[in-house]
Amino acid sequence: MSEQNPYTAAPPPQKKSRPVLWGCLGCGGLMVLVLIVGGIVVAVSSGGDGPSDGPSVEAGDDSGNGGDGGQEAEAGIGDPVESGAFRFTVTEVETGVTELSDDSGMMTETPDGQYVIVHVTVENIGDQAGTFDSTQQTLLDAEGKEYSADSAAEAMTSQDAFLNQINPGNTVQGKLPFDVPEGVEPTKIELRDFLTLDQSAVVSLQE
Repeated sequence: MSEQNPYTAAPPPQKKSRPVLWGCLGCGGLMVLVLIVGGIVVAVSSGGDGPSDGPSVEAGDDSGNGGDGGQEAEAGIGDPVESGAFRFTVTEVETGVTELSDDSGMMTETPDGQYVIVHVTVENIGDQAGTFDSTQQTLLDAEGKEYSADSAAEAMTSQDAFLNQINPGNTVQGKLPFDVPEGVEPTKIELRDFLTLDQSAVVSLQE
């Protein structure tokens, strides 16, 4: 009969599994990620309510822009506008005119359609004399069609006001007649000086 060894070696300790540990770490990391993403979303969504560094335009403000992107209000009848060395002011618009005559009444001009006559004041704000060239002025209708001034009819209306040079500081008044089809309503006029013909001043003729 063999003698039992009282000091039989105990079985080796088993390694503890770590799924719980990894699970806890995963949950914690996920919560941190959610908090970070949530903070970014909140910051972005609330950023539009804060003050802006740039100027803002409100609808219907006193500038007359109506909140449409800060564009300048369109000049109208009675508003002075400038192009190069000339300052223009449209003072009146006549439509449906069927005949023009000189002061004596002996000479007359009739349009193919109707005359639209634009009364305009021209002031030379430059530093040299210049001539206002009526042939460079353009009338526009609602469809964007362009009409040039009638030089023969102008001789009946302007009394050579636009044919002489305008000295610096001087102002002349004259009329620009345009022969347009009957029923056409003028909407705008483009006015240019004698130097920078590519820079026109636009005036709305609709009240």
